[in-house]
Amino acid sequence: MFPSLPLPDIVINSDDYHRVLMLAERSVQSMPYVSAYLERELKRADVCDPWDPAGVSMGQRVMFRLDGEPQVRLGRLTYPNRPFGERGNVPILGPVGAALIGMQRNSTIEWLDGDRIRTLTVVDFGW
Repeated sequence: MFPSLPLPDIVINSDDYHRVLMLAERSVQSMPYVSAYLERELKRADVCDPWDPAGVSMGQRVMFRLDGEPQVRLGRLTYPNRPFGERGNVPILGPVGAALIGMQRNSTIEWLDGDRIRTLTVVDFGW
């Protein structure tokens, strides 16, 4: 069982790109799967200037759905220095945070989580 949807286009601003790349490189030993996933996403991303429109960016609030659930979730994409479990934080070094970076409204991405295919759809972001 492998993800079957085509990968969505993602746009990441250059500030986020460099910071997230550094995090991915530093986490290769402790979190090899997340590190590899982030590096793949960064390699395929369109990178824009920090002031240009991008997809979901670090620090932004985002509304999303997981696995086709009707419930819409609300979170803020955060760096790992934020308190773990702080209400609403979605850490970039977790599977959901790694899937969110650079995504556009109404785009969906799949990933393999153990033996389960997960899906994430971005509903809205940027406020």
